[in-house]
Amino acid sequence: MDLENKKDDKNQNKEEIIESSEKEVKMEICYTCGKEFDMNSDEGAHYHYGEYPMCGYCTNFFGFYKEDMMGGKAKKE
Repeated sequence: MDLENKKDDKNQNKEEIIESSEKEVKMEICYTCGKEFDMNSDEGAHYHYGEYPMCGYCTNFFGFYKEDMMGGKAKKE
């Protein structure tokens, strides 16, 4: 049984790696700092006011957080 579990874990890990590599690259330019970044891979990156791309660094620096990261209790932008 342990051997079967290990095989299942390895297959699941391979599937996760494939899924993550298949994510679409969405390059944006941060409206605050001008840095080019991938919106889909930059943790914390979001569209400020739903329109302006903001990189994860600026999001953290200026204190803006996505609601799903804060459990639905984010600051109002």
